[in-house]
Amino acid sequence: MFKRFLRSTSGNFAMTLALASPAVLFAVGFAIDVTNMMSAKSDLQASLDAAVMAASRIGATDVSRTDTFDRFFASNVAGKNLLRDPTATITVNETLVDIRNVATAQSHVDLNFMPFFKVDPLIKVTAVAFESRKNVEVALVLDNTGSMGEARMKSLRDAASSLVDTLKGMQGSGVSGRKVRAALVPFVTAVNIKGENYKEDWIDKNGGNSLNGVHFDPVDGKRPDQLAMFNRLNVEWKGCVEARPAPYNLDDTAPDKTKPETLFVPYFAPDEPGDKTAPGNDASAFNNSYLADAAPKTNKPNSEDLAKQVKEQRNAAKYNGTTLKNIVATPPLTNGPNRACATPIAPLTEDLDSLKTQIGKMTYWNGSGTNVSEGLAWGWRVLSPGEPYTQGQPFDDVHVSKWVVVFTDGTNEVFGANDTTLNKSDYGSYGFLADNRMLTTDKGRAVTQVNTWTSTMCTELKKQNVQIFTILLGADSAANRKLYGDCASKPEYYFGTNDPTKLKAIFGNIASIIAKLQFTG
Repeated sequence: MFKRFLRSTSGNFAMTLALASPAVLFAVGFAIDVTNMMSAKSDLQASLDAAVMAASRIGATDVSRTDTFDRFFASNVAGKNLLRDPTATITVNETLVDIRNVATAQSHVDLNFMPFFKVDPLIKVTAVAFESRKNVEVALVLDNTGSMGEARMKSLRDAASSLVDTLKGMQGSGVSGRKVRAALVPFVTAVNIKGENYKEDWIDKNGGNSLNGVHFDPVDGKRPDQLAMFNRLNVEWKGCVEARPAPYNLDDTAPDKTKPETLFVPYFAPDEPGDKTAPGNDASAFNNSYLADAAPKTNKPNSEDLAKQVKEQRNAAKYNGTTLKNIVATPPLTNGPNRACATPIAPLTEDLDSLKTQIGKMTYWNGSGTNVSEGLAWGWRVLSPGEPYTQGQPFDDVHVSKWVVVFTDGTNEVFGANDTTLNKSDYGSYGFLADNRMLTTDKGRAVTQVNTWTSTMCTELKKQNVQIFTILLGADSAANRKLYGDCASKPEYYFGTNDPTKLKAIFGNIASIIAKLQFTG
């Protein structure tokens, strides 16, 4: 009978289950407790991370940092039922260039099974945040050319304003406060300097600069002064300037009255051939005829007509006492001597609300083309400690980091008058294409030259320890990607997109890099 009992399989499952139940329950209970432990550690880490981030504020005292840390930690662990008696501490170590916030937290964990085995788990986590305490200077060099259009300009204004908002949040207070300043450089083909902190001493007013008045025949044996010509026309000079003669076109040499070539020549777009007409934006024709002329307005004149055109355009006397009724100064289409002159530079300032106001005034301007190298040259000048702007700290100051954010929506371009024998382009910061100031009178080679100058400006800025971000909207060609990719200080500092709605996110990404809050959990 006993042997039959041993051979019987009836009821084996129930018996096996009864024998195995303790092991099964142990395994299930252990698995639940391990899951809870992991969840509790995640909750503790997240609470500590949030507290460290909140406490990492430049300019705060140790006490306020600790208070902020304690409040955020207590708030974040509240309601985390698995955590029992959580505690956290933060240590702040300051150097000349950064602040290191090191925080630790620990907590017992309320579990269901392990307490039966006299186990009371204690979990520990760490979080570290490194803050740069360097002062910050940022130059926003932004394309305001006609191809932007209002929709793109709105996206650009919104994006640039959001970056400035982030910079505002970086501004410190107190003895260890962080100074954050920013500047705005809107550009088309030229840059407008007649804004805050402008000085007349920067301007050539006596014709000493070799470029001043070169488009006009001498009057009484002397080349006309372009600033004076605005007065003859009863038109106010808006503030744009030509690029200086080489080598000063691509550097930040201070304007010096004893060296006229270092002074800036007021941008004066000459009246073009033909009777006064509404402003144009034709790649092939004259676009800026604002005075009545006898010379014909033909794109391909015969030799007799060309002689008349040259004579009319170089006649400075016709500007005397003229009352202009055809000048259009409303963007995007403008004519007159201030043609395609954008809103002025806003130099470095800690008043970032006022900078946002200037950003809000930006609009797009048709005509003359795109010259990123000239925008970058003025980006350098607003960051420089020397004239023409003096708000910047020295480039070798270890307590300051300098940044340029350059944005453009296309390629460098020399625009207008393709089919004309005279001028060969619209007037721009380098005069007319026919002037050979771009070292060629061929439009394609001129664009190549401006690209080279753009690359040169990027190289020179990097030599000054300036970090460069480049943003390209559209025009996603291999040549453009190389030009602006190489210009950026790091590969990740180049941003290309075809979607203007993504500009805000791009500018936000740049702002977070500039803020330099590095965090490790």
